[in-house]
Amino acid sequence: MNATRLERLALASARHPRWTIGAWVAAMLVAFVAIGALLGGALTTEGKPTNNPESQRAKNVREAAFPAASSAAITDIIVIRSPRYTVDAPQFRSFVRTLAGEVRRAKDVKSIRAYLGAHDPSLVSKDRRATMVQFAMPNESSSGIDDVISAVRRADASSAFAVTVTGQRTLNHDFNKLSEDDLRSGELQFGLPAALIVLLLVFGTVVAGLVPLLIALPSIIVALALVAVLGHAFSLSIFVVNMLTGMGLALGIDYALFVVSRFREERGRGREKLEAISASAMTANRAVLFSGTTFVIAMFGMFIVPSSIMRSLAVGAILVGIVSVVASATLLPALLGVLGDRVDRLRIQLVGRRSPSAFRSRCCSPQRRRSSACTSAPAARRCSLVASKHARASRNCSATSLERRRIPSRSS
Repeated sequence: MNATRLERLALASARHPRWTIGAWVAAMLVAFVAIGALLGGALTTEGKPTNNPESQRAKNVREAAFPAASSAAITDIIVIRSPRYTVDAPQFRSFVRTLAGEVRRAKDVKSIRAYLGAHDPSLVSKDRRATMVQFAMPNESSSGIDDVISAVRRADASSAFAVTVTGQRTLNHDFNKLSEDDLRSGELQFGLPAALIVLLLVFGTVVAGLVPLLIALPSIIVALALVAVLGHAFSLSIFVVNMLTGMGLALGIDYALFVVSRFREERGRGREKLEAISASAMTANRAVLFSGTTFVIAMFGMFIVPSSIMRSLAVGAILVGIVSVVASATLLPALLGVLGDRVDRLRIQLVGRRSPSAFRSRCCSPQRRRSSACTSAPAARRCSLVASKHARASRNCSATSLERRRIPSRSS
């Protein structure tokens, strides 16, 4: 896309801001629906090699030859220990039977194995005060592990027993929770407020500081919806969410910072609103397009690493990079078209400075703004210098004429 097409796209978005903003709002609503319906089962916590090594081929051959054994393989283990009772005590047997029944009713649990039914001595400790309950959950993205963990927590609340659970599905659950906690505490609770504070210090106005966030957040939401769709076609890691959110904040804020700063400079030079948006598209948006293209090409280098986690991170970064460039070329001009000089509203007294556009609106009257003598800040300064010289000259002339009237002539 060349500079002329960028200019046309930016002007079309600025001239029809309601249609542009409405399209982005509709895209966000669709994205919310896609995220809620598809994202939950689209991501995995397992990192798999993508170059099909010998170990993976051997595993595939084994599962194809023994499908029943593969589906019945134990995935998780529940350990029950009691300092008060042994496994032969009625209280211990009743406790294990109740917990095993709750686990068996959980979603996607295919088989369960306990000492009460199997009578396997390997399931009991040497002191006979602890036992294991093994179960199989072949579906790695199943939500049934949440029911199992809840049952274990309720059982562990008993004062006579200590209950813990571990295994593949429990580990996946913990990874998902860890990713969610990192996203909430890292990007949302720390990264977003820190970015807002920096933007307020840079721009000096609240409105201008919020505009970059209005570009970054829709970009993250739309890109996350695309990840939710692609996650059902390809194996994507849960950590793609963290990568996408961090990169989305960085790119969206960075690109909007370029364009908004350029828009304010062009308004300060005397250009009308649409002319300033056009000039920003020819310069700042062009730099954004070049920067975004370079970023996407660089992220394709992560596909060289034969790991599903690295490729998942690359997919998240590429998607949010593309959406951020599109948002900077369409949504941002539409917002600037709606705001205009109101982008400098709510100035912060301690750090805010009058922008060039605000100086121009206060310095030049509407009649002078339409004239060519006051269309730029240097011209306005020249006009003020000439006016001050004329004022000093007129005061000197008035003082000279007054002195002449006071001094009597020699002839009299």
